[in-house]
Amino acid sequence: MVVLITAFFGALWGLMGAAALPATPSLVAALLTVVVTTTFLLAAARLLLLSRRLPRSSASAGTNPFGTNPFRSRAYLLAVLFEVVAIPVAVVLLNRAGYPGAVGSAIVAIVGLHFFGLVPAFESRRFAAVGGAMVLVGLLSLLLPSVAGGASGLDPRGAATGLGSALVFWVGVLPLVISAWPGPNVRSG
Repeated sequence: MVVLITAFFGALWGLMGAAALPATPSLVAALLTVVVTTTFLLAAARLLLLSRRLPRSSASAGTNPFGTNPFRSRAYLLAVLFEVVAIPVAVVLLNRAGYPGAVGSAIVAIVGLHFFGLVPAFESRRFAAVGGAMVLVGLLSLLLPSVAGGASGLDPRGAATGLGSALVFWVGVLPLVISAWPGPNVRSG
């Protein structure tokens, strides 16, 4: 499920970043985003198939062999609630304060902060690394000019937030994606 979610949001961020580039680089970035997304979707499908081969004995006894569903945990729900509330508040406040060019950077930072709430839900420090990297992308992007709709077709801040966020997402689950493919000594089937 994590790879599937990453594929979706990585594609969204990647395409937004690609749209902030001039014509040819935009096309290249969009194509790369599609290739990476397709690879992640294939990995998610393979992981789903592999998970169906796992023994179901403890599941039939009424217990989940993997513990509680992290997507239903309190930590997960609170992290998502924070994100859902904080993003619109930041958008309104930044626009009212006259900083519409900072909205994308703030959204990236908020998304990054929400990942820290996922650490206890998934019992994985990987989410802290992804969250920290996302916050860093959001903050560092503020150092770049925001020129949405510029004559050159380049919005450096928009490209950095979109492509930077996509890259963080993809690198964050790359070990899972790699694990979906059998190695040279692994028999499939």
